[in-house]
Amino acid sequence: MTLIFFGLVALLIARIDQRPPAIDLSGNAYVIDGDTLIISKQHIRLKGIDAPELDQTCGGQPSLRNCGQIARQALQKLVARTDVRCEGQGRDKFDRFLATCFAGQINVNRIMVETGQAIAYGDYRDAELLARGRRVGIWVDAFETPQDWRRTHDGVTETSPPERNVVAEALDTVVAWVVGLLGGIW
Repeated sequence: MTLIFFGLVALLIARIDQRPPAIDLSGNAYVIDGDTLIISKQHIRLKGIDAPELDQTCGGQPSLRNCGQIARQALQKLVARTDVRCEGQGRDKFDRFLATCFAGQINVNRIMVETGQAIAYGDYRDAELLARGRRVGIWVDAFETPQDWRRTHDGVTETSPPERNVVAEALDTVVAWVVGLLGGIW
């Protein structure tokens, strides 16, 4: 009984102590949209920012702009002709790595917000205030936040749903089985 108890405790500690693996990717970057890159076949979501969706427009008539495409082009210019280095930890709900990326010494995430091509989404509030004050990028005119735009356009997403984490599901099943087994004994 004691052996089973300590085995269960060890399993629970192992499950609790699981931290997402750190990533450190570098190389040529392919730009999907204003906040998503691919390096070495890995999708990377720029952490702490939210850029307009590719089909999103900003402003009103007669100054309607395709701000989603403009944000993508701005990110393409930032990462063109240089290796991009991304550092981060964890994944988003679409199974993309969450990372801060650098083109040389330039923090790409920060520059996207500072130039008004993305809004702060947990980080970079100071950069957003700077862009607002300068009235650059999306701050030139009225716009819908990317999150609100996605909500009103039937949850349009950038990528397919995440793949299942088979290892975590298997571990959850084993832990549930052991807890059920021990529950009947106690």
